[in-house]
Amino acid sequence: MNATPTTGFDDRVRRDHDRPVRILVVGCGDLSVRVLHGLTATSQPRHLALLGRDGEAVVRTANMVSLAATQLGRHCPVDPLVHDLADTSGTAEAIARFDPDIIFSAASRQSWYVISELPADRFARVGAAHFGPWLPMHLDPVLKLMKAVRASGTSAVVVNASYPDAVHPALAGAGLSPALGIGNVANSIPALRMIAARHLGCAPADVQPRFVAHHFVSHRISRTGDSGGAAYDLTFWQGGTEVTDRLPMDTVFHSMRTEYRRTGGRQGQLMTAASALGVLEPLAAASESTVHVPGWHGLPGGFPVRITPDGTALDLPPRLGEREATEINRDGQRHDGIARIAEDGLVEFTDESVEIMREELGYTCKQLALADAEEAADELAARYAEYCRR
Repeated sequence: MNATPTTGFDDRVRRDHDRPVRILVVGCGDLSVRVLHGLTATSQPRHLALLGRDGEAVVRTANMVSLAATQLGRHCPVDPLVHDLADTSGTAEAIARFDPDIIFSAASRQSWYVISELPADRFARVGAAHFGPWLPMHLDPVLKLMKAVRASGTSAVVVNASYPDAVHPALAGAGLSPALGIGNVANSIPALRMIAARHLGCAPADVQPRFVAHHFVSHRISRTGDSGGAAYDLTFWQGGTEVTDRLPMDTVFHSMRTEYRRTGGRQGQLMTAASALGVLEPLAAASESTVHVPGWHGLPGGFPVRITPDGTALDLPPRLGEREATEINRDGQRHDGIARIAEDGLVEFTDESVEIMREELGYTCKQLALADAEEAADELAARYAEYCRR
């Protein structure tokens, strides 16, 4: 397979032999802590920073990660940067001062797993709207961050964890999409690799899945063993030869929710952190790797991507073009509650998802423009807090 050439994007991570690679992590939540700690597990010198608005949390978290690394015999400084993303100029100045080579953001108004902590009956009803209607909670902070990134003048490669399948295409028209997402489609790859290896009688490392799928599909298959009717494209390769026809796909998906079932929710962030590190490490080390990422340069859904020292490129199977792969993911997008995302970033939600959110939370949002992201996130947060108090 040959990676589709990157056109119009510069994903090269700056290399300066006079200083270690500098990585800025944005957000102080569980995922950020796991990723920060993982980034210290290297013999290569690197300088980390943590940016967040809660000064006490930022300082304590940065110190904890740095001290834990010291306990393990590694020196990896973590600078605390206290700034609110709402302060675009202040955040831009902080980014410019730290001068990162890579920015990893896990900033979100509400983590994806929060609704799963509702009582089972409520979670079932709210969950029926799928993830699309919660877009404002992720779009708002990433939009603010990307405005600060552009204002800072940095050439850092930006990697985002917050619903990149939809956030990135919503930001693309304004030239504000991060380069890469993490998680979602990538979280399915380890199980797919292990299941295929078992059927083929080889080591998992000898199997290379190529999976084109939206968040809806990757989230669903590990829980239900099927794609819920949403389109996807999945092929398996061994030593450069396609072996998909040797694998019964219904059995593969069924195994993901049975023999290879895994912990979800907050504890399941371990897998998401591993997916993030699977992207960040080859970027930082200037090594080559095929990974799976959502939201590659503003495209909807997830794709296989090749990382090299010269940048990143789609790594699709030979029979599948970028246009066809994108249409597959747009179908998954509709299943996730988003009818379409226009070139100017206007998001239209499906009637079904809008009605469920109205009935359950009293929240109605049929269309979302970038300019309204903060207001929509504020209302959704207030409606959800009220819903939890009932």
